[in-house]
Amino acid sequence: MTYIKTILTLIITLLLTTATTFGQESKPKPKTKILLIATIHFETPHLDKFELLTDDFLAPKRQKELEELTEILKRTNADKVMIERGYSEQKTNDSLYSAYTQNKYKIKVSEREQIAFRLAKKLNLKSVNCVDYYYKLKHDSLVYATAQQKNQMYLFEELGATANNLKQEIDKVVKEGSITDVLKYINKKELLQQNLSLYLKYLAKVGAGENYIGAVAVSDWYLRNLAIYANIVTQVNEKDKFVILLFGQGHIPILKHLLQNNDDFEIVELNSVLK
Repeated sequence: MTYIKTILTLIITLLLTTATTFGQESKPKPKTKILLIATIHFETPHLDKFELLTDDFLAPKRQKELEELTEILKRTNADKVMIERGYSEQKTNDSLYSAYTQNKYKIKVSEREQIAFRLAKKLNLKSVNCVDYYYKLKHDSLVYATAQQKNQMYLFEELGATANNLKQEIDKVVKEGSITDVLKYINKKELLQQNLSLYLKYLAKVGAGENYIGAVAVSDWYLRNLAIYANIVTQVNEKDKFVILLFGQGHIPILKHLLQNNDDFEIVELNSVLK
């Protein structure tokens, strides 16, 4: 009987310990809130086929708008600001940002500096995180050649027409509205979906059933964004309550999908901040 009682005591102790441990493990840890801001490029890098018209973002009117925008974003008390600049460029970026905070560097015409540096300084952050990784879209020529061979050039025509319409819409908002207006406009759900559809609705079809080169080209774009996502999540720690990510509009739909499916994060919609 003593042996049985001992065994029963051990079992009860184990069950109680397991229940306590399980209760502790199941307690949800706080999520990091992340605000994804799709942006236009203030400078013209000549990397995109369908580039927006640029404006003079150093003009007094635009500088005032940038001050107003960053004052609003400052209210988030963000712990980190992340930008579309190569992960390998972090040291150079740190040097530029440090010089800027000491009034020894005049920020360039780039949303990475005009918005992100300005905002980070107001938040008293020590650095601005670089999270980009550039994969060359090396299959472009093969996609075009396949489309010609398979009589699929109409896909490029439809893609071009859609992209041009999107570009003209945004150009109009840039011309007529403030920088805040532009950001609110291009971060609309339907605008983000339209951007992603250029890849999924048109490009992915090229070569389907044979070499799938269109799908391969789309996978190049996804691979770059997966690398960016990896850089984001490895630079966020448990102490970070709020993070702001500033990136070109084309990246945001994919990054948003990836972050939404990581239960360490809670997506903050831009329209809830820029009211």
